[in-house]
Amino acid sequence: MLPKKVKIVITAIVFMGLTSQAQLTIQSGATFTMQNGAQVTVQGNVDNAGAISNDGLLKVQGNYISPGTYSGLTTTGVLEIFGTGNSDINAGSSSIANLVINKTGAADIVKLLASAVVVNSFTQTNGIFTTDPIANPSFNFSSPVSAVYSFAAGKEIIGSVKRTGFTAGVAHIFNQPNMRVTTNAGVTPTDLTVTMIPQTGGGDPTQAEREVKRKYTFAQTGGSAFTADIRYPYISTELNTNTEANLVPWRLAAAEWNARLTPVTRDVANDYVNTTGVAAAELVEEWKLADPNYIMNVTANL
Repeated sequence: MLPKKVKIVITAIVFMGLTSQAQLTIQSGATFTMQNGAQVTVQGNVDNAGAISNDGLLKVQGNYISPGTYSGLTTTGVLEIFGTGNSDINAGSSSIANLVINKTGAADIVKLLASAVVVNSFTQTNGIFTTDPIANPSFNFSSPVSAVYSFAAGKEIIGSVKRTGFTAGVAHIFNQPNMRVTTNAGVTPTDLTVTMIPQTGGGDPTQAEREVKRKYTFAQTGGSAFTADIRYPYISTELNTNTEANLVPWRLAAAEWNARLTPVTRDVANDYVNTTGVAAAELVEEWKLADPNYIMNVTANL
């Protein structure tokens, strides 16, 4: 059994397994190398001011803070945030090959303290994963479109997800399996960011009206004159008295909400609404879901 706190101050190579009961600290100038097949389990925090070369499995129960460098093979090199309690991630300027969010409790929160890039795969098995969009709207979770996203049932990323190297005619997954965007025709953007904030993450569309309590915004780099096919997911607890079988997308233009009545398809079993042919100029506006008609009680004093 290793000491409660492990400090790596010289080059270290891990061949098999290592368990730390508390904290793993890699000081500036030191290198911590995990070879293929090695596993390191840290039941506290990882603080990396040096260099981590991870071709195995690094499991962190606490916070992962890495102003130093991190590298890993795309086919191995897994960083897993696991166990009980909340965790923060700050990957610094280094990308992560493969990230797994596997908290013990469904309410355990994993939060980004800065934007992060994952290049090969992202898996969310349990827990809440958020980019902290209310407090830090500039943070995003970024991956090339080639990266594989896998979600357990009911799991999703709260906040901003950017997919880079965007390709036309392909439905790309963002915050969850049913948050999808396909671009067609025109000039394809080089990247696209979807910010989706559910009610549990503080999401509420602009203006207090009877809408589904989930907010969607979109942003892109480059691209013009394209159209977008969009699938908007939600959960039934967010319906806010709207009728699920009637939901349509609405966009906010010049401080007025405008319903998109056609073409719209709905999947009430899997909780999403789909529309096609959204113009690039409309895509960058705020979107929400709601019934196609609002019924209001109005009292006039004459």
